[in-house]
This record gives sequence, C-alpha cells and structure tokens, in this order.
Amino acid sequence: MLSIDKITAIEEEHYSSSHTPSLGRAYDAFVARWKEGALDRETALRLLFLIWYGRAEPPYLTGLKDVNRTRINELFQRLGGEFSTDPEVLFVVMIMCQIAPWALGEEPHWREIGERFRLRLAERPRPELSKQTFARRGAYGHYFTNRWESFIASDQ
Repeated sequence: MLSIDKITAIEEEHYSSSHTPSLGRAYDAFVARWKEGALDRETALRLLFLIWYGRAEPPYLTGLKDVNRTRINELFQRLGGEFSTDPEVLFVVMIMCQIAPWALGEEPHWREIGERFRLRLAERPRPELSKQTFARRGAYGHYFTNRWESFIASDQ
C-alpha cells in the first residue's frame, strides 16, 4: 500500500512543468488504500475528490478514466455524512455540490446537501480553514486552495 506522501508525489507530476497525466495512478493508489483498510479521513477526502473530479471534468484534462462512483456514499458517510460538522468536509462537499452535483449522484439530492452544508458553514466562525489547510495535499489541495481563496474573497 502506498503512503499518502507517495500518492501526493504522484499527483504533483500532474502539476509539474511536464504536466504528466498522473491523477489516474493516484486514483488507483487511493482505491487500493481504501480496499486494504486505510479508512482514514485523508484517504476518504482525497478519494472522494478524485471520483468527483473524474466525473465532473473530461479525462483529457484530468487523466482520470473509468472512475467508479460506487464508493461515494461510503466515503461520504466515513466523513460524517449529511450530519458532518467538520469545516473542511462542509466546505469541499459544498463546492463539489455547487459545481457538479450530478458527478456525486442524484443531482437534486446533492444540491440539497450542498445548500445545507453552505448554511452550516456560514454559521461557523471565520476563518476555521485557511490556504494552508490545503497545502501539500496533491490535486485535492491544488483544487481547493483556489476555491478557498475565491470563497473568502466573495465573503468579504
């Protein structure tokens, strides 16, 4: 089983100057971690993101092909599900639900979850998260750093 750090290094190839399409290998490594019993929060967050991203964006952009959506509910439940109070989970799921809820499953269901998470996040003190929250976390980190900065700017 590859460590999170080794998978992060694979993902960073995607953002290097050569733009090596490496997210498919990272996805496979996260799936293997999950199957082998690494049910930790970081694996769940990053695998959920890669599944969503692979379904929301075209393979030529992401390098993700044949992404299987069957684990979404299991991953989501592992992260607290609809009753999560974790600010990072609230934020990333809200963003995924705002951008491409259909990539997670039934669009109306996920739009509703995204809206509930937006409201729950709005009730929390700012800033519980920061740009540093997403640092050194591979594709997940790159993606949500940009979204966090936009979110904070729009909240001012």
